[in-house]
Amino acid sequence: MDKKREIPLCEVCHQPANQTCGGCKLVYYCSKAHQKLGWREGHKFKCCAFKIQYSDTLGRHMVATRDIKQGEMILKEKPAAIGPKMTCPASCLSCGKKLEPIKFGDVYDFYKCTSCNWPMCGPHCEKADVHKGECKIMTDRKYRCNIKYESPDKPEAAYCVIAPLRVLLMKESNPLQYENIMNLESHLDDRINTPLYVVLKANLVTFVIQVLGLACDEETILKVASIFDTNSFDVRSPDTTKRLRAIYVTASMMDHSCKPNTRHIILGDDYNVAFIATVPIAKGELITTTYTQSLWGTLDRRKHLRTTKCFDCECDRCKDPTELGTHLGNIYCSLCNGASGMTGAMLMSSDPLDETAIWKCEKCEHYIQSRQMFWGNNALKQDLNKIDKTSPRGFEEFIQKYSQTLHPNNHLVVQAKLALIQIYGNYKGYTLSDLSEGLLKRKIDLCHEMLELADKLEPGFTRFRGTLLLDLQAAMTIQTKREFEAEKITKAGAQDQLMQSMALLQEATNILRVEPHMRDSLEAKIMELSRELDLTSDDSETLSID
Repeated sequence: MDKKREIPLCEVCHQPANQTCGGCKLVYYCSKAHQKLGWREGHKFKCCAFKIQYSDTLGRHMVATRDIKQGEMILKEKPAAIGPKMTCPASCLSCGKKLEPIKFGDVYDFYKCTSCNWPMCGPHCEKADVHKGECKIMTDRKYRCNIKYESPDKPEAAYCVIAPLRVLLMKESNPLQYENIMNLESHLDDRINTPLYVVLKANLVTFVIQVLGLACDEETILKVASIFDTNSFDVRSPDTTKRLRAIYVTASMMDHSCKPNTRHIILGDDYNVAFIATVPIAKGELITTTYTQSLWGTLDRRKHLRTTKCFDCECDRCKDPTELGTHLGNIYCSLCNGASGMTGAMLMSSDPLDETAIWKCEKCEHYIQSRQMFWGNNALKQDLNKIDKTSPRGFEEFIQKYSQTLHPNNHLVVQAKLALIQIYGNYKGYTLSDLSEGLLKRKIDLCHEMLELADKLEPGFTRFRGTLLLDLQAAMTIQTKREFEAEKITKAGAQDQLMQSMALLQEATNILRVEPHMRDSLEAKIMELSRELDLTSDDSETLSID
């Protein structure tokens, strides 16, 4: 006799149910009314597409509990703690905005909090909740900040005390949140003797214990600072006027990958973080983010992660000397590609997970020491940084100069190409209408090259792909318009090409529409392309941002 099939029960009334939660797919409801009731009564805090697991190799990590669709929001979380970077120009302690000086009589200075004297935007920010705790204890101890305007962008080291202090004050004001933060990985043992933490011992610890009189020990104070360094996310406003760092407790559980399957965006003035699946994620699969720059080579990425996050990445990309076939860190062999011509033979690390390993030619016996790669990379970075960022000439010359040395996808060449994509079509004298046919084609070709790279390193719904698609469709639209007006293509040909541009714009819109600051720009581009489509058809109505 067959076992009777178990009937799912409503989460609210425990009667037979046939509707499942659209988010987690794990609980059932008998009606929409009970689904709304269950959501209000607490399921909204439990509904998620992931669970936190622990293993000896990965530590705490996040795993998908169901299949996750591309573009789906996996997690939205408020910051558990937020504050200024350790060193930064004068910035508002409440909103994080970089401050501009105000003229007071004959001198320039910043608006100051009337109680503790820290630079602020104004009275509104002075009274914000995030500033109340630190302001009270500094005022009670009669401490007044002495930051004054001296010059634009002058870095202020005094800000190193604010973010750790906010966490330490939570021990009394929000003990549960304090414990959540203190349970995060700190890697303090790895940092304790570094030059930075030697300075923090003298400055941060002295300020907290002696100046403010908090009953904290040195290890706890430094642990909080190290938790910030290990787990915090860089938080920036769309216009880049605000830069802070924030801890998101649940997001901190995500494992790192140099080819992650999510991207994150910052939403609103409360700096909530949202993680979006960039590719479909199968049930049981790791949910990953990245703590470094995906367009850096393996040497730079692993060094950055070791220095800032205190771990050695061993993801599939880092293990591969070709970096998933992109050759982002490779250079040409000087012997195989000499006077006899280019053979395409490259030098690759003999062991990408060992930064001291030699770099060997894939065809001959030639090799160089790893320190030579470091020196060479650093020298070329300096050349790249000296280039005028407003003109394409220097970047084009850099690419040509090192074409016999660096692979076309070498990370240094990629930086130059990305700079050219930005200049061609956007900068004064190089707007799309200013570009010659040759430079317009150059921009289009560069976009195609970078999209091929994105498909290997940042596939799917990534910001990198989305912005490249926007640039490409804009250039292709102008190219089509010129060709049609010059009678180089027929009306039908123009329609076909504009429909290709429309498809690119639709894909870019699907990727970027979740980012609030992009909405107006996307709508403007849709209207612009729709006007161009009017000369051939009414199909532009199929394109929508919603």
